[in-house]
Amino acid sequence: MKKSSLLFYLLISLCFVSCKTENSVSNEVWLKGKLVNWGNASKVLSAQNLEADFGLGKDIIIKTNQDNEFDIRFELNEPTYYSLGRNKLYLSPGDELQLEVDYKDPEAAVFNGTNAAWQVYLAGVAFPKSGSYLEGGRSLKSADVAETVALAQSKTEERKEQLRALETSSEFKALEEMRLKLDYLNTLLSMPVYGSFKDYWEYSEVKKAEILAQIKDDLNEMSQGLMKNEYMKHPNFRDMLHELVAANLKEVGIFTHLEFTPFMAEYDEMGAFVTQLELNGLTNEMQVQAKEFLAADHALDYKEMVNAKLKEYAALKTGEPAFDVLFKNALGEEKPLSDFKGQLTYVDLWATWCGPCIAELPAFEQLKEDYKDKPVHFVPVSIDTDLEAWQKYLEKHDLPKDKEYVINRLDLSDYKVITIPRYLLLDKDFNIVTVFATVPSDPETRKIIDQYLEISE
Repeated sequence: MKKSSLLFYLLISLCFVSCKTENSVSNEVWLKGKLVNWGNASKVLSAQNLEADFGLGKDIIIKTNQDNEFDIRFELNEPTYYSLGRNKLYLSPGDELQLEVDYKDPEAAVFNGTNAAWQVYLAGVAFPKSGSYLEGGRSLKSADVAETVALAQSKTEERKEQLRALETSSEFKALEEMRLKLDYLNTLLSMPVYGSFKDYWEYSEVKKAEILAQIKDDLNEMSQGLMKNEYMKHPNFRDMLHELVAANLKEVGIFTHLEFTPFMAEYDEMGAFVTQLELNGLTNEMQVQAKEFLAADHALDYKEMVNAKLKEYAALKTGEPAFDVLFKNALGEEKPLSDFKGQLTYVDLWATWCGPCIAELPAFEQLKEDYKDKPVHFVPVSIDTDLEAWQKYLEKHDLPKDKEYVINRLDLSDYKVITIPRYLLLDKDFNIVTVFATVPSDPETRKIIDQYLEISE
């Protein structure tokens, strides 16, 4: 059967009775306000629509004045979830909002203007990556599974009352009612891992299934009616897709009624392709996969997304000119990456909170020592948002502040830095050798450095 385009499918499936006519409202969104405690964090209003999962969302860069105030306007064609720091927003065409958002405390945000109460409600949503109502395990008080079920039920009812009190569009209410189901489920599904952190049990996938089997009726009841294509508009739903069809849970009778729709399966296939591209770049293998994807029976919009990703990553192939970016060292002095032109340059992108990054730092320092008489630069660049924590780390480990650099992650967008650690290798002419270089401890790193040093001689 011929597949309809992604955008057409979403527009049809997300058509709620509250839809407004095209001429009834302006498409412009106007936001003004202040960012508090932002430090080195990216000042960006990030779209959380489906395209954004593939790095193709239309993010809005926020430029602030010396008092961290901003005033931005942009076009928006349909209601969309956004993130601003850890705050979640739901913006619609024609919205005018005044806001003050604290990076360290989402619930301290202040909103005035169009649908401000919706944004206040979203400021209090549970954080999924902290196990929703478990709050990183802080709310898990014992190994009694019934206590966690009671917690999830209590919090869900509390949030339901808050949602009922809002005058909202039917679309927003439907999506947020669905979020309550997800937060309930995520609280229970996260319990086995957080319980292991507190030594209530040892964690394994088998143990997880065993624990959750005790409450399968609760999980199955709350998950009824979840697998609807219209819920794909919600970022939390897309994040939980794999958990909802996990084979190890189905084996013990959990979520046996949940299956991907064809639309969800296609999204999943697209996601797998993009993930590999983001991790490895445009390798020969990825080019073959892309060709196969484009030749298959996929929705036109997915194919357009693949072509857009291929174009982006083509600029990062070996031999292409490197993108210049501006760093600051720990003394506050600016230095462009292009200043290292003339020698081979190996850039280590890291952060103090990144365990794998820290694990590689001794090997990175050893490379610097072993190649100190060779024409190669080793450039450590942190993407820390907490600059104080970064400075303290440098002092604790006696690292040279004039040769330790920091950058806002947003400024690395041309290099498609999705995860760290990440390593860039540039030749003496400031062209890309690879922007997916191997880690310092990998023997391949020395091989490629030696190879390019020989070419330079």
